[in-house]
Amino acid sequence: MVKTKKKKSKKQKRTIKNRYEAKKYIEILNLAYKQITSSWHDIFDKDDYLLLPYIKQGIKKGWKILHNKNIIKEIKCNSLCMTMAILNSTLGNRKNLEQLNPVQQLYLFFISYLVDDSNLSKKEVTLKHAIHKIDIRIMKEKQKLEKYEKKKDNRNIKKCNKYIEKQESSKKQLIESNGLNKEGVWSAFKLDVCNSIDCEYLHEYKMEKGKKWNESYSKFCLNITELFKGIVWLNMYMIFNRTTKIKGLSPYMNRIELDILIRDAFFYQDIILIPDSYIYQSELFYNNHTVDQAKKKTVNDPSYYPLDKKYWVYNINSKYGTLDKMKVCNLQNKHYVAAFLSIPYDSHWKSPSEVKEKEQYVKFQKFLQGKNPQPILKEIYKSTRKIGDEEKFDLQENIENSITLHWIYIHKDQLSHYIGEYV
Repeated sequence: MVKTKKKKSKKQKRTIKNRYEAKKYIEILNLAYKQITSSWHDIFDKDDYLLLPYIKQGIKKGWKILHNKNIIKEIKCNSLCMTMAILNSTLGNRKNLEQLNPVQQLYLFFISYLVDDSNLSKKEVTLKHAIHKIDIRIMKEKQKLEKYEKKKDNRNIKKCNKYIEKQESSKKQLIESNGLNKEGVWSAFKLDVCNSIDCEYLHEYKMEKGKKWNESYSKFCLNITELFKGIVWLNMYMIFNRTTKIKGLSPYMNRIELDILIRDAFFYQDIILIPDSYIYQSELFYNNHTVDQAKKKTVNDPSYYPLDKKYWVYNINSKYGTLDKMKVCNLQNKHYVAAFLSIPYDSHWKSPSEVKEKEQYVKFQKFLQGKNPQPILKEIYKSTRKIGDEEKFDLQENIENSITLHWIYIHKDQLSHYIGEYV
């Protein structure tokens, strides 16, 4: 008798499909974690597949954020700015979400959680989470105290004991006032999406669904920064090596060599340079003709409030292959990679301002003309960095001969307001 194969129901088919899709993302997250920590240990397993709906929702939200002209893309929990802005631009230029591979999609998922949110920054964690933060501070300080006691370092022993006493007092103050007296302990209530405790607070509803949910979201929150930086590392590896093959990638690879001339990047990325206030005001940076002098006048007009001034930026002139001044209002209606100029000078900081301005002008003219030394994005590399009281895994970018301070991904409509606020 031939056994007939039982047909799977729609629910069973959907479950199989979801498990396959979840497995794909879980494996990449495990790889990302191992890349940034140089570990061979997986943190997620098959029981964490219940994260799939959250991941898929985050990917869709991240795609919308990336294309939302009202949101300035400044991603928290990282030390990269130029390479992150270029990554945002690279993904933002894709026409639809389906064009992105799973590693790129997971980057969008992290964007949905880590992008600077003015509404979220106004929120505070609960009393329970604030006390948990203080308990963590006390525990870590006690660990430091043990080390100092072994070394008989009396100076640092005294410091540690004083800090522990202060935290114990703050904790007692909060408990006795039921969280109403926050004097001196506001920092414990401040919401930081990069902090594992605050991450758990933001996912509290999901974590209370049951033991499995709690375990999966705890794994995510406890390793939030490592997972994100690992995903960034994988994306950078794929972009700059022009490959999608990441399986078997050694976690001991510590740097990605780039050697990108920043001036050349203007020809294949939508990049603009935002002058600082000294450049906007300096006569040296304006030619002695009507158009340039008009730009100087409108950007420095005292009758305008800073947010209402007619700002200009440096943008590529595709016709002549030069970097020219362009009014923000004349830029194309799209997103740009924007870099804030910060041109160094060689003189002593107490030197007259005209001497420093002259040196900055000469250096910038060399940049515009393509003369050496040119700013070069040399590499991205793994490192560890002290964040708060902890040594954390991090990514750094090495820009030689830099003339910029910060890079963001921003829509033209937000530029004038942003410049008026920060320049």
